[in-house]
Amino acid sequence: MRNQTVWDRIKLPVASISWLLSILVILIITYNAVPLYYYLAFGVLALLFFSVSDRAAFFFYITLMLVTVFYILFLAFKEGWQPGEQALAIGLHFIFLIHLFSLYSLSKYVYQIGTENRLLKSRIAQLEEYILEEGVLTKHEFEKQAVLILSNMSRRQETGFYLKADLIDMNRTVQKKVMHTLASVMYAAFRKNYDIVGQYDNTTLIVLVQNTEEEGLGIVRGRLEKLMIERLEEGTIEKIRWTVIKIDGDKTLRESAVVT
Repeated sequence: MRNQTVWDRIKLPVASISWLLSILVILIITYNAVPLYYYLAFGVLALLFFSVSDRAAFFFYITLMLVTVFYILFLAFKEGWQPGEQALAIGLHFIFLIHLFSLYSLSKYVYQIGTENRLLKSRIAQLEEYILEEGVLTKHEFEKQAVLILSNMSRRQETGFYLKADLIDMNRTVQKKVMHTLASVMYAAFRKNYDIVGQYDNTTLIVLVQNTEEEGLGIVRGRLEKLMIERLEEGTIEKIRWTVIKIDGDKTLRESAVVT
């Protein structure tokens, strides 16, 4: 992360203070001359700037600056303003431009923060390989490793299985707890150096068992059932939907194995 300069640290407070002070000065000067509902325009401006992208906000900023300049010139010539009136209009417009620039700066900062947060979340999702401490892979990491395993199995003409556990029939209040326990149990039951366990969503766990025949899968499932009886509450096991799909020559992750 780059080092922040003094300006980087104070630009948000400066923009916020300028924004508030400018609108306060405009209110004080124009309070007796402008109907109160006119001030709703400042709220509309704020919504406009904060609801669009940085590029669109800059476009609005330039457009409003030019439009207000020419509008004031038009009024000055049309109504024949005196020097004092012209000076007041120039001063008010200058304060309005400060307000506008402060608003644009704030919206730009908010947009940048939002963009950075989205990028960080995406980066974390890509880098995160395991869920909690169970050693269970995320969907992204499971798919990445599954492609390599399936390619090797196909080349060696090995068979294997997808074993999927779905908790969709369980009450949502207990799904998370059961998912946590079942993930730990599945990771303990299968071969850590060969088989991979992944969590596909909030209700689905999947195991890719490589280089295994029916007999070997039966042994592993027996070990898994024993651990589930020890770790899961009575009546929970019956609510888990199990799906077994044989892998025979697959080179890519089969959609039917992962889609509920």
